[in-house]
Amino acid sequence: MRIKLIQKLPILMCMGLVISLFIISIWNYMIGDMWPKLRIRSASPLAGIAKVKPIPWSWSDFIAGETQKVASINFSQRSPVFPISVRAKNQFIFSLFHQSAASGVVIGQHDQLYEQFYINEFCGRQINQNLSHISQWGDSLQQIQNALEKMGKKFVYVITPSKAAQYPEDLPQSAACAKNFKLIPDKLTPYVHALSDHHVHNFNGANFIHEKRQDYSIPLFPRGGTHWNVLAAGMALQEINQSLALPFGSINFNWRPALQAEGTDRDLLDLLNLLWPDATYPTAVITHEIPQQSCSLSPKLLAMGGSFLHEILVAATQAQCPPQIDYWFYMRTENLGVELGHYWRKPREAGNGERQSAEDAILDANIQNADVVILEENESNIATMKQVDQLKAALDRIQ
Repeated sequence: MRIKLIQKLPILMCMGLVISLFIISIWNYMIGDMWPKLRIRSASPLAGIAKVKPIPWSWSDFIAGETQKVASINFSQRSPVFPISVRAKNQFIFSLFHQSAASGVVIGQHDQLYEQFYINEFCGRQINQNLSHISQWGDSLQQIQNALEKMGKKFVYVITPSKAAQYPEDLPQSAACAKNFKLIPDKLTPYVHALSDHHVHNFNGANFIHEKRQDYSIPLFPRGGTHWNVLAAGMALQEINQSLALPFGSINFNWRPALQAEGTDRDLLDLLNLLWPDATYPTAVITHEIPQQSCSLSPKLLAMGGSFLHEILVAATQAQCPPQIDYWFYMRTENLGVELGHYWRKPREAGNGERQSAEDAILDANIQNADVVILEENESNIATMKQVDQLKAALDRIQ
């Protein structure tokens, strides 16, 4: 009897594992929506996975198969083996074919990771641009600046760089302009001229990176990230501070190579969802250069734009008088949509800070309380996003 039991032990263990995983999946499925904190999760949850949708229970949805489809997806995604299964599949595709299994993320030369959107935008610059909207865009920025200066606040408009545009030599061979990227026409000159014509205080981060990238031993865009690194953003903030004399005091820092990429320096690498991601590529961390002096009153910064502002705000923690920050930016939701978010950071807070209400009344109050306003657009979508109109509308409400 004991020998037979030992012989059957592997089968019994497999049966126990299957049954336990089934029970865990049922548990997660039953209580996941009502009590999310009680769900049994993977130690390494997947990045960039859309939140499961509520199951449609209408008769028409059932007949169309939508009810069964959503129920099946929800059940599978709440299984504790789902993350490791996805990572194993993605690692297999990456290791064997050197391809990305993540939607929207592509692998360029020398393992550079790019978002397909930025490649499409950069290569699309070969097509004649429609410049009819630039004058109105410049007018709006001038009105914003004039309104803020009348309120006694400092304003700067920032153009942040695109990795595809600033490091095009590593684009994947499949990119439409991979072989002729040097022939891509300049995009930003008409916008820069409009800023100058309207006397808008601005900083051209794209041109800044183009000029500075050869001066450093590490790339200013990390291999596994879509954003510029904190060294590049920190130098940009130093330039802005020197030209506008922001109330942050001096902004001095040292930098050193990071042991491995963290945070936004590996955001695309995380989206690959690999079993063994390599995060040991060159990037930087910044540290204090001089002892920080105390400030009697912390300045208030309102930053509005996109995700590229994050690294600038991290660099602001190194200022002699680091600001408290209200960060308004368009971000991806759990359902992979886009919405305006609002986070508050205390002085020297390098993380995301605390999520706050994004209601219009809160934005209006933030503007009225701010000492400095930074408005940012990336070169890839300049004059096409909502932040300029959002800030202008808020100032119209205040005045």
